[in-house]
Amino acid sequence: MAETGNHDGDDDASRRSQELESLRAFYENEILEDTTDEQWFIRVGSCVVLEMSVPPNYPSTSAPALLLRAPPWILDQGRAVELANELVELFTPDSEVAIMWAEHCRAELNVASSNEDTFDVANAEAETIVNPVEEDDTTPPTMVNAGEVVTFRPPTSKHGQSTRHFDASVVGSQSNRRTIHRGEPYHPPKSGPSETMVARVAHVTSMDHVNWVLAELLLNDRKVARATHNMIAYRFFDQDKHCLVSDNDDDGEKGAGSKLAALLDMSDAKDVLVVVSRWFGGIHLGPSRFKYIACVARDLLQDEGFIGTPADRQDEGGGTTVVKRKGKKGSKVERR
Repeated sequence: MAETGNHDGDDDASRRSQELESLRAFYENEILEDTTDEQWFIRVGSCVVLEMSVPPNYPSTSAPALLLRAPPWILDQGRAVELANELVELFTPDSEVAIMWAEHCRAELNVASSNEDTFDVANAEAETIVNPVEEDDTTPPTMVNAGEVVTFRPPTSKHGQSTRHFDASVVGSQSNRRTIHRGEPYHPPKSGPSETMVARVAHVTSMDHVNWVLAELLLNDRKVARATHNMIAYRFFDQDKHCLVSDNDDDGEKGAGSKLAALLDMSDAKDVLVVVSRWFGGIHLGPSRFKYIACVARDLLQDEGFIGTPADRQDEGGGTTVVKRKGKKGSKVERR
């Protein structure tokens, strides 16, 4: 008789235990004494506390329920609601988020932690206490529409990401619509609990195609917009100019764009844009990060036929289709 049991639950419990251990090592005295296996309290500023209630199916399925506690002169109600919802948007099933959430709070609030300052969670007075609420997703906060130009502004300047400007006519043109394929999230070894890399590729034959894909991802996908880095490289043959066009962008991760460009050149990949998004997990990976970035890009390029034997591709103009691959057993397609 086959053995049965809640193996997924056991795995979640083990991962939560490891994450909490990593939190205590990473933040040391910033983990408050109130912290238990189910309730985590992280001081992200002198008087700002991030509280997480961890459900049994975290991190495989559900995100922690969160509260932000702070005096109103540091975090007003409106900004607290925005920040709480930003944290929820950062969660991806099957990934640990505690360090990512805490570091995002620190970056956004621009406050330094202090071991000497104290904050009584149980008896705090005159504080802003906020949990996430639903908000209008039709216009992401990183998009500024100024008539003929649509601008993407990174949510923080901490990581050196690029501000990008898009021609509104290019973004709005049906003829520029591409199919965007997404690879599986990758968690590098010996990285922080929330470290994640995801590759996306699209078939492109013009700069209008390239810009449409980038605008679609940065303006309409909140998780991509809030990635620590979105590194890109593209290579295509311009039929009008009869020349090969290629370029890359590090997006603050110095040297990563050129690594992706070298991958496209060495594999002779053509008519393709590759984007690798990275969410920093709190542990610096050193030069190894370039190997992981290139690997997630190469795997998806191979899966979609841009490298090696071409795979069947539905080209283009049919709207945005994000293909979420599920290993070698098949794929799941989501239409947005």
